Amino acid sequence: MDGLELLAAYEDEIDVEYSQFLVKDEGLAWRTDPNLADPEPPLSADELVRSGVDWICVGSNAQDHTAHARLEAWRGEPPRQDDWELTEDFAFTATSGRLFLDTVTTGPASLTERLALPAPGGYRGRAYSRGRAEARRALAETFEVPDGTEKYLFQFWQE
Repeated sequence: MDGLELLAAYEDEIDVEYSQFLVKDEGLAWRTDPNLADPEPPLSADELVRSGVDWICVGSNAQDHTAHARLEAWRGEPPRQDDWELTEDFAFTATSGRLFLDTVTTGPASLTERLALPAPGGYRGRAYSRGRAEARRALAETFEVPDGTEKYLFQFWQE
């Protein structure tokens, strides 16, 4: 893995609404190009993410809670991490190269914090999650998920 390097990272808390949240590129290309797909949630509880140009929709196992998420930009493909419950690889296109966490209805986690990718363009990505089963159990038992129960990691690299 010559040249492997963590280039940048950003982490924050994100409100999960309707059992989902988003990672978006500031380009928001689907809003102006009718040929691009709008953000769509994962189709099942076993699917962690769906992605399109400038968006990644992340499926949670519970609704209406706050999750922790970390975004990382890498030079080279980072090694797989085994200590997560669920992982999924995906392809992603970023038209501006500046990524942020966003909710379905109430807006971004931060108005200023972004993950800066090395350049706009195509990326490979890997999503990790933990705490999903615990969140679902908490929601079923107490109708409330403690903040930070679900944790997510998103890694991006160019091929």
